[in-house]
Amino acid sequence: MTITVEATYENGILRPNQALTFADGAKVLLTISSVEEDDPLAGLIGTFSSGRSDGAANHDKYIYGDPHS
Repeated sequence: MTITVEATYENGILRPNQALTFADGAKVLLTISSVEEDDPLAGLIGTFSSGRSDGAANHDKYIYGDPHS
């Protein structure tokens, strides 16, 4: 079973914001990401609306800048 829940971290303990249906002692695998995490690609939104069609070929240039300029 796979579920996604938000939790609050307090005093070294993760507290889920909703009840979980696991049995006591069940082993689970946690993948944790911050809710406040910024989207690393947010700066690219709208970049190619100006008619550029080379985004795939030159994505590093648009993300990191042109090292030759």
